[in-house]
Amino acid sequence: MPRPRKKSGGQSRFAVRGDDTRDMWNEKNLENAFLRNGSESGSASSESSEDVAGEIQIPLAMWDLGQCDKKRCTGTRLVRQGVVQELRLGQHFPGVIMSPVGRSCVSMEDADLIESKGLAVVDCSWNKLDDVPFGRIKGRAPRLLPWMLAANPVNYGKPCKLSCAEAFAGALYICGRKDDSRAVLSRFKWGHSFFALNEELLELYAACTNAEQVIQAQNSYLESMAEQDRQNAARAEEHAGDGYLDGLDLPPSDDDSYSSSEEDATTETELCDTL
Repeated sequence: MPRPRKKSGGQSRFAVRGDDTRDMWNEKNLENAFLRNGSESGSASSESSEDVAGEIQIPLAMWDLGQCDKKRCTGTRLVRQGVVQELRLGQHFPGVIMSPVGRSCVSMEDADLIESKGLAVVDCSWNKLDDVPFGRIKGRAPRLLPWMLAANPVNYGKPCKLSCAEAFAGALYICGRKDDSRAVLSRFKWGHSFFALNEELLELYAACTNAEQVIQAQNSYLESMAEQDRQNAARAEEHAGDGYLDGLDLPPSDDDSYSSSEEDATTETELCDTL
C-alpha cells in the first residue's frame, strides 16, 4: 500500500494514480491474497455458521463505490472476512473484471487469466450506474455475465440483478472453478438458492469454450423460455371461456353415482311394471 501524503490541514489521503506502479496488483498482492484466503476465511466465524466455508483458491478483488447498504452488501461482507481485496479508483487490476461496461461475455477463455491474476467486481447500485466513474476502473479484461437469476434477498428472482458475491460465483463457475464458486456463496444462508435457480444455465455456460458460444447458449435458453410462454398463452386463450375445471379428467362425484343408481332403480321398476 502507498504511504498517505500529509495535507496542510493535518489530514491524509491516498494519492491515486492509474499509471503509478505502486497501485498495481503485483505478485506480492497475489501472494497475500492467497494467504488471506487460506488463513483468514476460517477466522470469520463470528458472522454466522455459514462463514466457516471452504478455501477459495482464486484472488478476488472489488471496487467499492459506496452506493450500497453496507449492512446488506455481500461484497463488503467478503472484504470484512478477508476473502476479497478492496481496490481504489484508478488502481489497476490485471485479471478479469466483471463490469456492466464489459465488451464481451466471461467464458472458459478467461479461465487461465482468472487463475493466474484473479477476478474482480464493481460494487455499485443498479439504480446508480450513471454515477459510476467507469473510466477510473482500470483493468485488462472487463467482462459481462450472461443471463442469470438473482437469489439474494434484495432482488430474488430478478434477471441479471446479481450481488457481488453472485457475480463472483457465476464467473467462477462458468470458468470451471466450481468449488471456488460454491465456497464464495457458502458464506451466505441463501447462497444455495443461486445454484438451485441457475443450475441448468450454469452447466450450459460452463460447457462453452468461448464467449460466442456462451451468448448462443443464453439466447437459445431465453428463446425456449419465450416459446414455452407463447404455448402457455395460446392454451390459456383456447380455454378462456371454459370453467377452471373444464378439460380435467376428474373422477365421478358421489352425487353422480347416486343419481346413476336412482336412474337404474327407476328403469328396473319400469321394466318390472311392464312385465
